[in-house]
Amino acid sequence: MTEDTDRLNQRSRFRLRRKEALPPIGREAEIERAVEIIKDAKVARGDSFLALTGDKRFMWSDSGHTFLVFASTRRAWIAMGEPVGREGEHLALALKFASTARRARAWAAFFDVGRSFVTQLRDSGFHAEKTGERAIVDLAAFTISGKGKKDLRSARNLAQKNNCRFEVRPPAALGSLEMPLRRVSNAWLERRGGSEKSFSLGRFDPDYLARFTLTLVYRDEEIVAFSNVWTDNDFGTMDLMRYTDNEPGGGMDYLFTELCLWAQSNSLRTLDLGLAPLSGLTQQERPSTVARLGGLVYAHAERFYGFEGLRAFKDKFDPEWEPAYIVARNPWRAAAAAVAVASLTGGGVRKMLQQTRRT
Repeated sequence: MTEDTDRLNQRSRFRLRRKEALPPIGREAEIERAVEIIKDAKVARGDSFLALTGDKRFMWSDSGHTFLVFASTRRAWIAMGEPVGREGEHLALALKFASTARRARAWAAFFDVGRSFVTQLRDSGFHAEKTGERAIVDLAAFTISGKGKKDLRSARNLAQKNNCRFEVRPPAALGSLEMPLRRVSNAWLERRGGSEKSFSLGRFDPDYLARFTLTLVYRDEEIVAFSNVWTDNDFGTMDLMRYTDNEPGGGMDYLFTELCLWAQSNSLRTLDLGLAPLSGLTQQERPSTVARLGGLVYAHAERFYGFEGLRAFKDKFDPEWEPAYIVARNPWRAAAAAVAVASLTGGGVRKMLQQTRRT
């Protein structure tokens, strides 16, 4: 046996070991179990609902009362968000995840992690890099009064003048709503020349959307915009925001304004408007490899992905911007994890930059 053949056989054994160590994609029973844990958790971040998308694997704490979800690509195991469940088990589960990956000849990272959990992971020898900022609206302070909210009031008035109305639908099977919502979603995707994303984003799937409160904008009797909203205890978080060309100018301002007012009237404390990816990276005093990579994508792929516009849009609602991080064992793994997340979500950094060079 030649040295090259031996090396190939060893690689095959490592790939098989990684495959055997991976739990299966979460099935319905695990997803239902996760729903109950999210509802009972004293602390659950806004992106915990991404455990319900059906495209991730679960890892459970020894007690079975805490979980994290992850996806794999090549040697990378990427956890989506923080563990959910018993607060005292979060770090232990994260370390179990990392050690399980290591035994499988893979490596672990955590995407979209908040500041407090970053501190725990750093104390355990991990390295953290900022990857964006989450927009959190303090609903106790939210208002559309005053000079600074003139644009929101104008958009609301214009929408109402154009026979638009806002409706909220509690979680239920989509039924007759499926086709109108699918038309809106397909039109939105077509304008962006892309397909559904995954991993760090929700997608249009009737079974998935049935778990959420839906906020709908009608123009006359036609649905022209919608979003799905996860509510738990005193906070809410939105996922998809999709609209057609038929919505009046400022229609998304109208949807978000009504969503904030609805959440406020239903005694929610905060509303998470989601992540602004790559936001604020190169403003750091000494930008890292991840920051420089993110800054490059931010600058050159803006025309395709609208990163800057997304942040500017969410800024209208006066959110507090909370940093989000990617965490791995060292800076090089953090950079590799950022590329892996882009690949898992859909397209990847390489595809973005290739599109940019062709224009």
